[in-house]
Amino acid sequence: MSTEDIKELIQKFLEGKLSEEKEEFLLSWIKKSETNKNLFLSEQENLQNNLLSSTDRRLEMRWRSLLKKTQNTEKHQKGKIRLRRTASVAAAFILGVLFTFWASETRNVTSALVTQNISTPLGAKTNFELPDGSVVWLNSGSKLSYPSEFGDIRSVKLTGEAFFDVKKDKKHFVISTEYGNVEVQGTSFNVKAFKNEVFETTLVSGIVSITEKNTKKRVTLHPGQQADILESKISVKNVDTELYTSWKEGKLIFREEYLPSAVKRLERWYNVTIELDDDPRLSKIWYSGTLEMESFSEVLELLKVTAPISYHYNEKTRTIRIFYD
Repeated sequence: MSTEDIKELIQKFLEGKLSEEKEEFLLSWIKKSETNKNLFLSEQENLQNNLLSSTDRRLEMRWRSLLKKTQNTEKHQKGKIRLRRTASVAAAFILGVLFTFWASETRNVTSALVTQNISTPLGAKTNFELPDGSVVWLNSGSKLSYPSEFGDIRSVKLTGEAFFDVKKDKKHFVISTEYGNVEVQGTSFNVKAFKNEVFETTLVSGIVSITEKNTKKRVTLHPGQQADILESKISVKNVDTELYTSWKEGKLIFREEYLPSAVKRLERWYNVTIELDDDPRLSKIWYSGTLEMESFSEVLELLKVTAPISYHYNEKTRTIRIFYD
């Protein structure tokens, strides 16, 4: 089948016009090779650009249908993925989460265990169950690796941000990040470990211990506390945990957050690039509020009417540049 034929199949599927037999063929074709995956991701990108300021519930339902079929054919994978919409571009990002999950499984040649690698593209979230019954919510632009079966220690590796609801067990649960380790037995908490950003662990319930990677300094958190790591220095403070965990419910909460920090969160949330003009006044603007189902175009207008700024959007590169008025 030619490339154009495949593109036509993808388009028909998105429109809900593909037969069940053709859907199964498309699913098998996508999983066959990297080349097929890349073509599919290219079509995803085209769709993503078209959906910047519109919603398409029907399209999301079609992808949920395909996801369900994927799970039925991948019974050896224990983590059931459930995708949540993120504002107006959810359907396109669901493709990314789904496809990353298909392509991510890698087998360790020296072991019978399989390493599961779950990644979420920018603008998407996913939640799934680990082999021990613990539940993970993975935020946009993040990756979690874990074995298909845990040994004496329940060990996972995180890049980015995730909320964990860890099932109580005598075996310790350890999250490895580039900043250090978080160790628990049974608790719920949020870990943010994005590269070149401040590391944060926010505890909702239970008790967790954090060990800084370089100094090996160890601190223990109690509910309502947060540990930060910056330049190998670890500190603990009391916080409103909702501000740091609401993302898993599809909400972004800002409380007197300065524009440069808010921009980083918006970039991951909506899968866009935001550039601030070289004007020091922009860094002094702060925002408070909650975003839930707003499209990115609506968010831009909200920013504009609540502060002296203007912006320019480049549709080809999905880049927004913000200026001080």
